[in-house]
Amino acid sequence: MVVQRWEPFSDIVSLRDAMDRLFEQSVVRPARALPETGVAGARLMPVDVYEKDSDYVVKAYVPAVKAEEVEISAERETVSIKVHIPGEVEKEDAKSYKWLASELGYGDVVRVMTLPMPIDASKIEAQVENGVLTVVIPKAEEAKPKKIVVKSK
Repeated sequence: MVVQRWEPFSDIVSLRDAMDRLFEQSVVRPARALPETGVAGARLMPVDVYEKDSDYVVKAYVPAVKAEEVEISAERETVSIKVHIPGEVEKEDAKSYKWLASELGYGDVVRVMTLPMPIDASKIEAQVENGVLTVVIPKAEEAKPKKIVVKSK
């Protein structure tokens, strides 16, 4: 007879992993659970966020969005990007259609990102080009790493 030690926490971790896999493979994505703001409902805009020495850069996919349809606000470590993604079909016309698929996604979309360090909101720059919104977010001076010179005696 083999005696095995039972580790109850390993069962909990494996259950959590199984639930994570279930949600990742689910037909219903978290983005679809957001309140509808148009016929296609709210969609998350995909983003890339990376850090450089003195700033953060956010690149967001925003098809057919003009600069005047983008609102950016920032406070402490948080940046909020709101865009209006235009649809091909007006809302009133859309009600009369029998939809077979609606995957393009349009309407108001908001992404809120919390960055690891304080930012300088007054120096944020943004531009839209070819359906990609690029936001450069400078780090606050107190958040930037300081190089300390060590002296010898």
